[in-house]
Amino acid sequence: MNPLLVLFLAAKKAHYAARDPISALMTYMFQNKLVNESELKAIDKKIYELVEEAVEFADESLVPNRSQLLENVFADPKGLGIGPNGRYRCEDPKFTQGTSQV
Repeated sequence: MNPLLVLFLAAKKAHYAARDPISALMTYMFQNKLVNESELKAIDKKIYELVEEAVEFADESLVPNRSQLLENVFADPKGLGIGPNGRYRCEDPKFTQGTSQV
């Protein structure tokens, strides 16, 4: 990888890591003696376990049908939904044929 790109990416990572709200909260809680180091480690461990469980569940789950592809991905204020071809109905050019507005 290009050394300049590596430096750029490292700088970006450091920039956003410094703004990480979770790290900021942990630092605040520790500095204000709201938690001790062992409690923070226990919280980190629990979070890691929950994420691992979620990943295992996803890996073991069946691949959803194509018709479910866009469910719960974005708002559907007009209730257009998924058409029989598995595409979002608004993408189907025939869906709006004969209408002035969608």
